[in-house]
Amino acid sequence: MRTSRTFLILIACLASSLSAQSNKTQSIAGQLWNDESFVKEFLGSYGFLAGYEPQISDEEKEALRSLIDLIKVSPSAAIKQLEPQITAESSAAFDFILANLYFQEGNLPKAEQYYKSAVTKHPDFRRAYKNLGLVQVQKGDHSKSIETITKAMELGEVDGRAYGLLGYGYLTNERYYPAEAAYRQAILLQPENKDWKVGLAQCLLQTEQYADAIALFDTLIKDQPDNADYWLLQSNAYIGKGDSLAAAKNIEIVRRMGAADLSTLTLLGDIYMNKEAAELALDAYLAAADKATAKDSRALIRAAELLTRTAHYEQATAMIQKCRSALAEGLKDAEDLTLLTLEAKIARATDQDDQAAELLVQIIERDALNGEAIIELANYYADQDDMSKAINRFQQAEKIEKYERQALVAHAQARVRKGDYKEALPLLRRALQLKQDRNLADYTDRVERAARAQG
Repeated sequence: MRTSRTFLILIACLASSLSAQSNKTQSIAGQLWNDESFVKEFLGSYGFLAGYEPQISDEEKEALRSLIDLIKVSPSAAIKQLEPQITAESSAAFDFILANLYFQEGNLPKAEQYYKSAVTKHPDFRRAYKNLGLVQVQKGDHSKSIETITKAMELGEVDGRAYGLLGYGYLTNERYYPAEAAYRQAILLQPENKDWKVGLAQCLLQTEQYADAIALFDTLIKDQPDNADYWLLQSNAYIGKGDSLAAAKNIEIVRRMGAADLSTLTLLGDIYMNKEAAELALDAYLAAADKATAKDSRALIRAAELLTRTAHYEQATAMIQKCRSALAEGLKDAEDLTLLTLEAKIARATDQDDQAAELLVQIIERDALNGEAIIELANYYADQDDMSKAINRFQQAEKIEKYERQALVAHAQARVRKGDYKEALPLLRRALQLKQDRNLADYTDRVERAARAQG
């Protein structure tokens, strides 16, 4: 008794591509069944790999003969005809073929069921193990896929795809070193497969082998210069290596492609901010805002906060205005208050104190627990030499748990500016009790020496 091994091999090819669309798979199937040499081989009697491939009896081969034309035109109809013929005694080849047909149809649970029954009937059925691993990868069950594909390889089903899928399973499970080893083997056997190279590059990124990752992406980009993902992944490697300007160049290329999304543009802005290029940062942040929806408000407001905190007030003002126009009616009340607070800080920093005070009062009237605004208003009163109002506001903020430490430090600093060192000390000590900080401790020591000198 002999098996038509070629039939099994070619049917297995129908399930070999994880990314193939259903119509593409059906096209491949059509080509196979129109191949006269394939049909001739299937109808003929051929040997099998003893111990690894299940036998097909003459009677079973006759049953499969009738399926040829049906599989060519309708895999679903072939399934209906083949499935009732499968019994506990029938060849594992039947289960394997049926599993492939279900895989082709996209019915992964059924495909998995029949691949498992195939290996139960024939425990050394290595290609059934490999295809079962394919199904488990598609289902996202990567731990099981590692075990299954490893079993197929132990039985001798060793090729580039097996190594690549094994690498993918390890990568998904964050086991980067075995993933790297598997991907390297996959690349040796299938050097033209870009998926394996990208997988290897991701392993290199995760294991901080940035120079190697950059070099690998150079080859990928050379082959596909319009692939934005390659440019962005390489930019991650540049950032890991500490070369943020090279990363920015990559992102700018992606931006010119029209493929930069909000998070990418925000990252670009952050890189420019770290390089103290506020105008370039603003340009990137504004471009990000053009792609924003209401759910992206945090990223835009963060950019405005960063520009304000670094004293780039002109750029910060432009970003605040952009936040309001981009988010429009989607801007939540708390977010609007945050922007008002930033505007008040900018007004204070640019000597527009009266405007700042008006904004701060508005904010506090709308949100009595807005400690940041209360502290800023207290600082305004302190600068106006109205210490009674300032102290009142500082003490108001100190009662808000979230802002207590910040208010204590600001209150102490206002006292120090007035030369009231002794009054500042208990405030600073309380702040240190809440959270130790070396810089604050040093500042406290200096204030204490000033207090002793004051007598």
